[in-house]
Amino acid sequence: MVDNGYLFAKDNKRIFINTSLGCAGQCAYCYLPKMGYSNSSDNYRTISAQTIIEFIEKNKLDINQKTLITLGCYSECWDEYNKNETISLIKYFLKKGNQIQLSTKKQIMKEELTEILPLINYFGQLVIFVSSATISKHDTIEKNTTPISNRFQNFSLFNSLDIPVVLYMKPVLKGITINDLELYKKYIEKYNIKDVVVGSIFTNYISEETVHFSNKNELFYTKNSDEDMIISELSKITNVYKRSSEVMYRYNVSNHIEKVKNEVAKLLEGDNSGHGLEHINRVLDLSLKFAEKENANKYIVSLIALLHDADDYKLFGMENAEKLTNAKIIMDDCNVDKAIQEQVCDAINNIGYSKRLKGHSPTTLEGKIVSDVDMCDALGANGILRVYTYSMKNGKPFFDRNIFPIEDMNAEKYTRKCADSSVCHIFEKILKLKDLMLTDSGKEESKNRHQIVVDFLYHLFNEEKAPEWIEYLNNYLK
Repeated sequence: MVDNGYLFAKDNKRIFINTSLGCAGQCAYCYLPKMGYSNSSDNYRTISAQTIIEFIEKNKLDINQKTLITLGCYSECWDEYNKNETISLIKYFLKKGNQIQLSTKKQIMKEELTEILPLINYFGQLVIFVSSATISKHDTIEKNTTPISNRFQNFSLFNSLDIPVVLYMKPVLKGITINDLELYKKYIEKYNIKDVVVGSIFTNYISEETVHFSNKNELFYTKNSDEDMIISELSKITNVYKRSSEVMYRYNVSNHIEKVKNEVAKLLEGDNSGHGLEHINRVLDLSLKFAEKENANKYIVSLIALLHDADDYKLFGMENAEKLTNAKIIMDDCNVDKAIQEQVCDAINNIGYSKRLKGHSPTTLEGKIVSDVDMCDALGANGILRVYTYSMKNGKPFFDRNIFPIEDMNAEKYTRKCADSSVCHIFEKILKLKDLMLTDSGKEESKNRHQIVVDFLYHLFNEEKAPEWIEYLNNYLK
């Protein structure tokens, strides 16, 4: 365990960090004095981001991408003294791939996040918690903090920047928070607050561990009867949690992606049509590479890639394909945010060669990336193997020199008829994919893979002594 006053870690699952010793705020319920730290500005001391980073690296703390970084839970981390240090820490841990919880009683301005936004790789990697114990008595109980009307402006960041913002209510003083319950309800409705944490206990395991940053085996506050009443009332209008870690877990991309992967694996287990798990994994890997180049949201890209064939009409029928039944069930079971689900489903609805024949294509960058990668996987050596596998499953020959491709292929013919041979399918679909790419990454990748298919056909027709097919290919490529 590490506990040096500004960094606390029991293990590598979660690390609590302060960018100050003491706090510029003067909340009536502040527990810093009980921990030996004065909340007087005279004794306030900023801890630089460099000092914290050097401590972490020097002591070789076992921090990995699954470690949750919690900033500001024990002192204000967004005041005029330490805000820049907090921003530097956020940038450091985002680059490391960590998920970050930022708690504050200050108003965060959009322009203050300019350097941070490009480093966020998925929805929920940075989650802002707006702390509050009172609305009506803010001036006396939460001195030197941002007024409530300004503090709650943070919730507009959710819509303007696509960053989750959570209300963290702390009913630590009996009769105070609960008296403002109706006011909180109005703010929740006004700002469409989707997640609320109601909690006052800072550790549940007092017999086994010390209170963070204190080395004391005592709770500063214990749960009072107000808490249950507040939770009961607010649960009627929004999502309510007892611990902030529950919210962070909900937004944790690694948990979501891992769960979705497992469900997709079960769904496609035993598939030998060329749309099975091997195809899904290839699409996921290449999609993430494209996302890096194209600066796309990797979380959304991952979900689209994993689920794009979960309701393929060739595997599950047209009704599933239209309703995306499996994709929605999997995302619901894995607690994927509803707004994210809509983006994923919209993309999947516009991915696929049959959709392109109907004139549909994805509109978001994330959807375009997976569309391109899905088509790239139908090209190249793996593409040829997939065509062969699918044709064999449907009892069609790989090559019949007497049957030529359909030249006026449309969506209806494509969805109703299996190609007469693998080679016909290559002409009817595969060789057209290069010209359907929507991203620069897709256009670059598809050129090489397209040429592999063309070279293969020339070799095949030469070995089969089929000059008429060589002529057909030459004319096709003109």
